[in-house]
Amino acid sequence: MNDIKGVLAATAAFFTDKGLEAARLEAEVLLAHVLGTDRLHLYLMPDRPLDPEEIRKYKEVIRLRLMGTPTAYITGKKAFLKWEFKVTPEVLVPRPETELLVEKAVEAVNQRMAASACAGKERGACDLLDLGTGSGAVAVALAHYLPECRIDAVDISPAAVAVAMENARSLGMEERITFYIGDLFSALPAEKKYLGIVSNPPYIPSNAWPALPKEVQAEPRVALDGGEDGLEVIKAILRRAGEYLAPGGFVALEHGDDQHLLVAEIARREGFSHVCTYKDLAGRSRVTVLSRENR
Repeated sequence: MNDIKGVLAATAAFFTDKGLEAARLEAEVLLAHVLGTDRLHLYLMPDRPLDPEEIRKYKEVIRLRLMGTPTAYITGKKAFLKWEFKVTPEVLVPRPETELLVEKAVEAVNQRMAASACAGKERGACDLLDLGTGSGAVAVALAHYLPECRIDAVDISPAAVAVAMENARSLGMEERITFYIGDLFSALPAEKKYLGIVSNPPYIPSNAWPALPKEVQAEPRVALDGGEDGLEVIKAILRRAGEYLAPGGFVALEHGDDQHLLVAEIARREGFSHVCTYKDLAGRSRVTVLSRENR
């Protein structure tokens, strides 16, 4: 059957047979993209027939998906928290676990603001740094949830920064975020100090790359490959973070679920005595917040 209901059922079964996870969801997202609508409307008009051109386009996006192209690259967008971000093959596809990074960074800022208020101190500047901004998802979320803060966002890829700037502009955060192109701290003025440094850095070991799913390998390797042990970029961040942190400042890092003990060890070697790791909804240790002062 060439109506929406029949096409979705057939595609979901086909995707399942090919080993795709969330086969029904993928079928719906791709069909909604082809029809220029959303998933809800697919259920509101299940008997609507697809014309030959729509069927042709749907077969083409299915072909791309089975070749390993991430769904987000096909549709050109990805949901993150309560927004939809533009994504291209030049940026990492935002993932649900990174929402935990934003949550804990916001929590760390609010704790420090509250502590200063309780101590009767004048509230200082709230500048935050997003290292490896990619699509700008983390920077935009921080700017929204922390309206008193200004965000600096850095990425080594000019193409990624262009996408991030477009997202900041379309989501109304353009005036709150300053973008820099460069390798980590090298892009920043030396005198800058931040209340918090937030990063979802590359943390996949290089030797694990060939075994990754095709759709992961389709993403920018520079945003995923963390070197021989997966920790090279994290080490680089923690090595210099102290130069850019204001008194009482923190670093919040996303990492692999088997890396939290190594990240804590590296952090303590670099003088970060207070280390706290948080688990995602699946119970995996994914985010570590660290500081040199107990807050």
